[in-house]
Amino acid sequence: MIRRYYILPLRPDAADAKVQEFIDVLRAADRFIPGLLDSSAGLDLDSRTVLWENTFVDEASYSGPYMVHPYHIGAIDNYVMADSPECLTRDIYVARAQTPDATQPLRSGIRRVLLLNASSDADASAIEALAAQPEGIAVSAFGADDVGWVSAKGRASTHLWEQVFTDSAQLQRYLRTRDGIACSSLEGFTRLGIHLSSLKIFTCPFELTPVEHQSPPATTDRDTPALHTITARIALDDVDRYVELLEQLYDPFMAGCGSGLLHRWRTVGHGYLEGEVQSTWQLASVAAYSDLRAKTYADPGWNAFVRDAMPLVRSGTRRFHHAV
Repeated sequence: MIRRYYILPLRPDAADAKVQEFIDVLRAADRFIPGLLDSSAGLDLDSRTVLWENTFVDEASYSGPYMVHPYHIGAIDNYVMADSPECLTRDIYVARAQTPDATQPLRSGIRRVLLLNASSDADASAIEALAAQPEGIAVSAFGADDVGWVSAKGRASTHLWEQVFTDSAQLQRYLRTRDGIACSSLEGFTRLGIHLSSLKIFTCPFELTPVEHQSPPATTDRDTPALHTITARIALDDVDRYVELLEQLYDPFMAGCGSGLLHRWRTVGHGYLEGEVQSTWQLASVAAYSDLRAKTYADPGWNAFVRDAMPLVRSGTRRFHHAV
């Protein structure tokens, strides 16, 4: 089993209603994606960061079906892909650890997650000893990020320490204890004789879906050709520039990934207060987008498009379609 936390810092202009919509989409993932269990998401209590937790039954489910599933590519990626008009996030990353537990023993409460980069094996062992004697913590789990599959961004931390509290009162009591104070800062760990190169802490309420309701349906159209459509709403004066950047930067990237432009439309002149540009590219299948997505991080053209074109986009949609 793999415990995974997706850390999703929000953009400053992310509207509360859209953030809640995003959280609802993440929470529902265990009802759509086979092999993904116990999906919960919420806002960190100390920052504008969404914390998404889940468990994968094995590494094959994590690196395989999850990556190509329509719910991941469609609903979830709408909010995290930087070329999406609906993107709410920036500088996202994951933290993982292997666990023997199929499901989480405590189904609701407050999760405090420590992402640690231990300076040595001895430091990691010292933290593991602390986690094994969790006075004041309802559930404590510690593990190394030794998951084989790693994205292009690499590993965010060497170890993950999950602390679970039944309610905020128990959390506050723990934070006033010797270990609670020490395990809340780099300086505190140093006073315990433990050296970390970095420490990040996120605290979030959680409520897990009952196991019996986590029953994803099988996908039956995985190899069906699909259309990828981005509709961007833009100030009238910026439409020409946006189209120019699409043609110079985005279309060549898509074509290089085997996804040619099918059509592009723009709203008629003098008809609206803002412009709208709709572009549709052909895909061999929805699953084929997974390989395309993996190439975006290092592609200079795609990144230049995000840098120069996306600031022009006020709103819009990103959708995948099949013919009917």
